[in-house]
Amino acid sequence: MSKLIRKVRRDIERFGLLSGGERVLLAVSGGPDSMALLHVLLALKDELELDLFVAYYDHRLRKESLKEALFVKSYAEKLGLPFILAAAPVKLYAKREKISLEAAGRELRYRFFERIAEEYELNRVALAHQADDLAEEVLLRFIRGAGRRGLAGIPVKRGGIFIRPLLMVSREEIEDFLKKENIPYIEDPSNEDPRFLRNRVRHLLIPFLEKHFHKNVKGCLKRTALLVAEEEEFLGCLALEKLQKHGRREAGAFHLSVRGLVNVPLVLRRRMYLEALKAIGVPLFRIRLSHIEQIESLLTGKTRGNINLPGGFIARREPGRLVFKKIEAPVKPFREEISGTGEYILPNKIVLRVYYARAEEAPKGALVLDPQKIEFPLIVRSAIPGDRIRLAGLSGRKKLKKIFWEHGLTHDERRLWPVIEKDGQIIGIPGLAIAENLGPKDKNQKALVIEFSFTK
Repeated sequence: MSKLIRKVRRDIERFGLLSGGERVLLAVSGGPDSMALLHVLLALKDELELDLFVAYYDHRLRKESLKEALFVKSYAEKLGLPFILAAAPVKLYAKREKISLEAAGRELRYRFFERIAEEYELNRVALAHQADDLAEEVLLRFIRGAGRRGLAGIPVKRGGIFIRPLLMVSREEIEDFLKKENIPYIEDPSNEDPRFLRNRVRHLLIPFLEKHFHKNVKGCLKRTALLVAEEEEFLGCLALEKLQKHGRREAGAFHLSVRGLVNVPLVLRRRMYLEALKAIGVPLFRIRLSHIEQIESLLTGKTRGNINLPGGFIARREPGRLVFKKIEAPVKPFREEISGTGEYILPNKIVLRVYYARAEEAPKGALVLDPQKIEFPLIVRSAIPGDRIRLAGLSGRKKLKKIFWEHGLTHDERRLWPVIEKDGQIIGIPGLAIAENLGPKDKNQKALVIEFSFTK
């Protein structure tokens, strides 16, 4: 067993990357790092009782990608390993989402790996990042102004399934291993293109630092990243504990208690936001400090309305909570005439039932009116900004917005909740309010009942 394989075997045990018996997907591009990863895990296959699968993801950015895919396919078949190929128009996705090619490729690639892992019941996805990649990433993020989480660089494991067995191995060690074992690989010409910032860091900045400041600057960066990563892991555990206490996931959204958040230190609160966003599928690759600061301003009340987040998500302040959720199809405003008793099918899957019954028999949440004071036709409509209603005991009229807030209605519920109008005046909101002097005086008397529900 070669020195590199023994080193990776120790790192697998040190970081708990594999315990044995896993089904592992290897992300192989045909480059030197991924070919080294393939042969290292192949050498450990029997000892760790691994089932290995090989995947190639084509970004369709270079003409050579098809040739590389065929090379990896042929090599996997030669080794008797299952091969999976996928491709996506990264340029189109980057343009649509208004992100860089690198960010688009990374997002689509990881999404593919996660889908394949679920479909084939795989336990791990092994990626070929190595120590030089880690050093370069730390410098890149420092240049871009990253915080503590960014300076942790590339994690050795992430999200429960992604592992990087070569992260402690240098590029030099990999090249030596490939040469001694006579392992073929393909060089990606784009790795030399100075137009890419990463390549300028690799070929210009790091050599300059090694020559003029510290000959082992990559090792120093690696150690720093590992120390920060350990602290980040601890912070993440604390954030998850706080999320269990002050948050909940509900129908594809995440709700955080405002009262609970304000008592949490800012640094931990920011991490809670990230963990909550991650839980509902927000692409964290695209979350910037500016997004977190905007969410924080929602909590403090400095910002109102929706905060747009990457991937078609929003953050919003609602009564007593911050809510993170996917942007839904717009709710259609509606206005319909109620000509008499019966059932009315309204937009947005709303069903309105209008009938007569004794006041005490009306269900909770219905609008109960005195039929001697109200005549058809009535208007049922969605609320609009500035709506007010005259309530008993008030000298003036009260804003519906305030009534909705007091009852804890979410932003979406407010847009759906029906408002009943007569002759241009709001006479009631089912389950929430009734205009002054329009309710029945006796529970036994006949009443006009208006109730609503949502169809599935």
